[in-house]
Parts: sequence; C-alpha cells; structure tokens
Amino acid sequence: MVNIESKKYDIRYVAIYIRKSRAESMEDLEKHRMLLTDLCRKNNFKYVEYMEVGTSDSIDMRPKISKLLKEVEEGVYDAVCVVEYDRLGRGDLGEQDRIKKAFQKSDTLIITPDKIYDLNNDIDDTYADLKGFFARQEYKMITKRLRQGKKIGARRGQWTNGIPPFPYVYQRYHGKYNEKGLVVDDERYKVYRSMIELALNGASPRKIAENLNNKKVFTLKGNYWSAVTIQRLLMDETHLGKIISNKSQGDGHKNKRPNAKDVKIFPKSEWVIVENCHEPVKTQEEHEKIIQLINDRNLIGKKARHQTYVFSGLIKCERCGHSHTFYIKRDKCYMKPCWYINPLGEKCRNEGILVSVIEDMILTEIAKYKDGFLMDTEQEDNSFGMLQILIEEKEKLLSKQKKALSLINDAYEMGDYSREEWLERKKKREFEINDTANEIYELHKSTNSNQQLSKAEKMKALSNFFDHITATTDNASRNELYRTILESIIWYKNGDDIKIKINFK
Repeated sequence: MVNIESKKYDIRYVAIYIRKSRAESMEDLEKHRMLLTDLCRKNNFKYVEYMEVGTSDSIDMRPKISKLLKEVEEGVYDAVCVVEYDRLGRGDLGEQDRIKKAFQKSDTLIITPDKIYDLNNDIDDTYADLKGFFARQEYKMITKRLRQGKKIGARRGQWTNGIPPFPYVYQRYHGKYNEKGLVVDDERYKVYRSMIELALNGASPRKIAENLNNKKVFTLKGNYWSAVTIQRLLMDETHLGKIISNKSQGDGHKNKRPNAKDVKIFPKSEWVIVENCHEPVKTQEEHEKIIQLINDRNLIGKKARHQTYVFSGLIKCERCGHSHTFYIKRDKCYMKPCWYINPLGEKCRNEGILVSVIEDMILTEIAKYKDGFLMDTEQEDNSFGMLQILIEEKEKLLSKQKKALSLINDAYEMGDYSREEWLERKKKREFEINDTANEIYELHKSTNSNQQLSKAEKMKALSNFFDHITATTDNASRNELYRTILESIIWYKNGDDIKIKINFK
C-alpha cells in the first residue's frame, strides 16, 4: 500500500469512490471498500463514501460519480480514493477528459493503494492517459463479448434481457428450477391470470389497471398499475414460452448515453424466435384474441381529435390542471367535463358547460381587465424604471455576497476556520448568492417582457381583439385572437358553483 506520509501533500479530507463492474460480485465491492477505508484510517484521513452499483460507462448515467465530480470541481476534497484509476471512468475520450479537467481545475489528487496521481504533474498526467486508454480498450472488448454472449444465449433459449417480465422470476422459485431461464412465480401468476381473464372479457388495459389498484394489488415496486404497463404485459410473447431476440438495435431509452446509437426496429421477419424455453402462462389462442381486441379498440376513431375549437388549449381544469376538450351536439358547442381519471379510476368531475355561456363570462372579464388597464396607465408606465432600480440594487448585493464568500474561503486557507465551520458558512453564502441571482434573473425576465410588450402594445392588442372578435366566425381565427391576449383560463364548476380565473399576457 502506498505510503502517503512520505509524499509532500497536505491531505486531510477525501472521498472514497467504489463501483462494482460487470464481472464483480457484491462481495468484491465490500473488499474494495475495506481496502480503501483501511488506507484512510492508516493515514488519518476523514472520508465520505460514494458507492455505486452500475455498469454504464457514461458519467451521466452514474449518479454517484456525477455528484462526486461536481463536488471535486468545487474543491470540497483534497483527494479521491479508488482501488484503480479506471474506476472513475472507462468512457470515451470526452468522458475521460471531463474527469481529468475536474481534478486539474481544483488541484484534487487521485489516490490508489499503490500510487498518488497529481494530474497537474506532466508525468502523472501522461501515465493517467495511458491507464485510461488501456482501460477503455479492455471495456470495449468486455462489452463486445457480453453482446455476443447475449445473442448466443438468446438463440439457445436462455433469458438474457435483464429483469424477467411479470409473473416470471429468474431460474428458481421454490421447487421449480430452469437453468439460465424463466420460472413462474405462483403468487404473481394468479394476478397475471386475472389480467388475462379480464382482457378476454373485453376490459380495456385502463380498466384492468383500475381493478387491480382498487384491490390494492400493486406492481413489484409498490406503484399503481398503469394502462401502458398492462397492455405491454398482455401483448408480450414471452408469456407464450418463447424467447425472442433481434427485435431492435440501438438505445431507445429516454435517458441514454451521449454516444449511443438511435434505436432501429427490425421487421418481424428478422426476429429470432426460440420456442418452448419456459412454462407458458397463456395460450396462443388467448394471445391472438387479446391482440385482436386491442387492435379493434385502437381502430375506433376519436372524433374531432385535432379539430380547433374557440378555446382549444386555453381552458385548464382548476382541480387537476388538465386541458378541457370540446364537442358538437345539435349544432351547439359544449366543453366536456374534465376527462382526467386517476390510477384508481376516480374521475376529476369538474363539470363542463355550453361554450357560448363560458364565452360570455370570459368576454365580461376581458372587458373589466381593459377598463382597469386604462386606469393604471401612469403606474404601469413607471414600472420599467422601478424594475431597473431594483436590478441595480440586487446586483450590488450579489457583488457583496460573492466578496463575502471569497473572504470565507481565504479565511479557511489561513486556518481561521475549521472545515465544519467553513462548509457551514460557505453553504449559507452560496444559498444567498443563488437566491439573489434567481431574483435578478426574474427581474430581467420582467423587464424583457415589459420591453417586448409595452403598455401601448398591450392596449393595441386588446383593442384589436374587441374590434374583430364579434365579426370573426371561424373557430381557428377566433382561437388565435384569444391567444393574442390570454395565457390560460382556469375553470371550476360544481353545480351552481362556478369560478373562472383568466391569466392575461
């Protein structure tokens, strides 16, 4: 183990970073932890642990290293301890450069059991580059072999796709065993079969989800079932005892590695399907009937789905925030009750109304706004100057706060503060700086808005609205007119209790 005391470094506060790689067990992770904590105790370091179980080479996909690098850049630690240099990252050159710059910028050291890396030292920097290069090559070879092994395993009928789909578990359940394959969990099977029976009887995925949620039968993670999850389970051919591979290529996840390839879906003719790999939980006939029912349901047209009505996209439900929709009946336009249904199947129940009635209410509120707008002319004209004065005062305050933070850091370097006192004072000042900066940002937004839409321009928009709203009969044109002066309309109705709030631009 490296003799830290023989080095001329002032190291007191360190972070320990431990990450489990693909080929390692949790036991290996604990061994690494013991090795690094022993190193810290031997050298009397105060330390904070960052432990991560993950296989991604991308920093953005590893929350612990992302947090650690941010704190390294802020100079929180004197050094970071790892069992090997490449534990910090084996990503591409961009990822490795990102790691190096964080340590170089803050003069933070990297300590392994056999070496200290000072990346502002040319020799250590070159050595780190070599270590990073070889680690990257090794990682690429490992991932290539894993991909090949996954393809070969799938073609042999082995499960290689991570967490098994509900109601299966991997390899073993009580007395049942399937080497490198799937086994039915008997308790989950009862829930799954209830989904199948409901679907065969014509229940939609949403109704099935509501049924389970109301019975307090939740997902494995304890969440509510959703219609999307239920539909995926109903359509999954894995439940027929099959292993299907080569369905796609690339990464289709929302949060994916920066260098990941876009997902490409292959036609069914190119899929690799291996039959009789594990116990089926539905029959082929049941599967085909369910698919037919789902397809038939999807073919039902959604009338006026993309049609523009007078208040399309403008009226929001006061209870849940969702937009109200509209329909035509006997040549009259109605606003529907709020359509939102929560995971338990409970409807929002914010009532609808005849659109002509709500439009009269809205026009009355707009007229009141216009009258009040004219009365506030003098006060409004002075608002821009007041905002400028406020911004100048806040910027002076921000400058003082930044200076105070600099003095706190200087005092810590001079030994006037303990680390705990420094961190507490530093954190307090950083919060103040952040709050003031946010206030300045919001004030600038207000001045920009004031400049972009002056008093005269707002008055012109209101006058133009009233000049044209009565004569304009086309729904799309009327919708555009309302949008020139309105941001949104908040609606509530329960019997005779009606509330309306208009947010103007």
